[in-house]
Amino acid sequence: MANLTTALTNNEYRAQKGISKSELDLAHQSVALLEWNKNNPAPGSESVDLGTHVHCALLEPDVFEREYIKVPDFDSNKAGREKRDAFIERIGDSKIVLDTETYLQVCAMRDSVLHHPVANMLLTSKGISEASIFGEINGMRVKCRPDRIVDPEVFGQHILVDVKKCASIDEFAKSVMGFRYNVQQAFYSDIYEQYSGHKPRFIFVVVGEKRAIGRHPVRVWELPDRIVDIGRSDYLSDLELVREYEEFGCGLDVEQLFIPEYLMRKC
Repeated sequence: MANLTTALTNNEYRAQKGISKSELDLAHQSVALLEWNKNNPAPGSESVDLGTHVHCALLEPDVFEREYIKVPDFDSNKAGREKRDAFIERIGDSKIVLDTETYLQVCAMRDSVLHHPVANMLLTSKGISEASIFGEINGMRVKCRPDRIVDPEVFGQHILVDVKKCASIDEFAKSVMGFRYNVQQAFYSDIYEQYSGHKPRFIFVVVGEKRAIGRHPVRVWELPDRIVDIGRSDYLSDLELVREYEEFGCGLDVEQLFIPEYLMRKC
């Protein structure tokens, strides 16, 4: 039986046993990457961190207010740089320090999302943000952490909301397939249904990183059922790969390089 908790931080959630969507993504490429990831955890990147900051500003505004701080605008000369360094050193690990440009971008992206009426309703109505759900699929312990679970009383239906930052909102369809968001939807939905007994709607709130006409574009989308069915089939196959890895290890799992057709024509 699946269970839900709101008591875990993201780091605590990651430390819990259970196959996550990110691990399914690794197994889909090569099970050897599962072991590589354990031995060599990612430190993050500016792009990933920006998405994390936007998520916090939208989904946990009290945390953003409490734990984030903008570096004051110091002069660009030597004295100003020394003051800036001293400020950051004084703050230490007590807060997440953002430079002015990043802080203003995060706030602008947050504000743009909240000005979209449907996105605003989904993200500010009664519900739970960053809950951790643990379940079991085909004998494997699995877990997920939906961005937002809208209280079923609000719209009379079960809804999971996922916030996505996209470099170019016009290319979100490519992101869906490239980052396997259809796999995420199927995987999260199945775990949630196991917990609640209800099949949820899964809605993406997408905000563009690049401004268009002076503002960050926002769209609210659902995926076609056919694409979600493909995602479900993919994650079930990936789960079997993880099972085999846990039983037998990665062995000599070597990936075959894919060569695009346009490059083949140059040979």
